[in-house]
Amino acid sequence: MHDYTGPHDYFNKAYVNEWASVANSKRPFRLEFFDAFVSELAVLHNPKVLDVGSGPGFLAERVLGRCDVASYHLFDFSPHMLELSGARLRDFGERAVFHQGSFLDEGWWQSLPAPFDAIVSMQAIHEVRDSARIPKLYGELKLLLREGGIILLADEVNEGDRKEKHLLSLSEQEAALLGAGFEEFRRLCAAGDLVLFAARRCDSDSY
Repeated sequence: MHDYTGPHDYFNKAYVNEWASVANSKRPFRLEFFDAFVSELAVLHNPKVLDVGSGPGFLAERVLGRCDVASYHLFDFSPHMLELSGARLRDFGERAVFHQGSFLDEGWWQSLPAPFDAIVSMQAIHEVRDSARIPKLYGELKLLLREGGIILLADEVNEGDRKEKHLLSLSEQEAALLGAGFEEFRRLCAAGDLVLFAARRCDSDSY
């Protein structure tokens, strides 16, 4: 597994439990984003959804509770995050499917049961920790989507005076997605230090 270089100790159970206990109180606007994800997914017919960097399952719980989802696949590299999400989503039975892996690994997507109708990610893409790697990651995510499938990403972006090397600006995010084979880029909502944006896979490349 690729060595993670970020500031979080996601392989420390106590750290992960503490992170999960304060994530939504530290950023209470995350709840607004969960509802925005639900609004986008609720119009799809019985979709198969992949959550990249799924964390403790907060977004998954909201989507599974409010949308007619055929299956919701949670992908995370932290076994402790997956343990938390497994407990949180127990009542959803086989609709919740768990995968451990890192999107920093070469060929990471190949073990996942593509194609998906939608890919979602909540505050995880920046954990690439190298903004130059993000366009490549979007190309890999496209391989997991059916033609016309949607991608919904909420993450930190460089805006105003914020210029961090591991982040992209919103216009750079748009360029990265369009360059990877997406279209119909939309900015859905913004609050605090997060922006939710969407795009649609536009080509007919084989998986």
